[in-house]
Amino acid sequence: MTKKKIINLLIGFFLCLSGWHSVKSSQQRSIEKDYYNLGYKSVSDAKQEAESYYKTNLDLPIKLPPLDFTHSFGRFDQGNENLEIEYLNEEKHFNYIINVFPARIGDNLLTRTNYSKLISLKDGTQAFYSTTGIDKKISSILMFKKNNWTYMLSIEERLLDNPVTTLVEIAESL
Repeated sequence: MTKKKIINLLIGFFLCLSGWHSVKSSQQRSIEKDYYNLGYKSVSDAKQEAESYYKTNLDLPIKLPPLDFTHSFGRFDQGNENLEIEYLNEEKHFNYIINVFPARIGDNLLTRTNYSKLISLKDGTQAFYSTTGIDKKISSILMFKKNNWTYMLSIEERLLDNPVTTLVEIAESL
């Protein structure tokens, strides 16, 4: 993955986390329409698109954070080889994001990112935990490789009592 693609991916991630202001200003339109206009679709359709592109099955974690989500969306970007799944709560303005990349791209991301904790999942998989952001907008991120895919789980730290434990439990549900 090129440096430009990695930068674009990270910018897109932060725009998703900070994008509530633009969504809030257009409340006359439904949030679904806003997301569909950005290329999102149902999670199952986006997952199916990625599986069709790679000609293989792709598993997603079964467990979700213990929060009430009002919507879920997905989109697959062939150019960046990224499946993005977003669960959000429209009223409370928070989201949880899963990004899935082929393992070869994930290796690039893992070597270029500073992680604060190395965690062993129950099956021996190594997971890398870090935080990013400023002030009250700190995101917890857990990355790990499994079945030739790299998964990145992201959520605002303030939403969970113990973000590390919750993200590890989600990773282990895969």
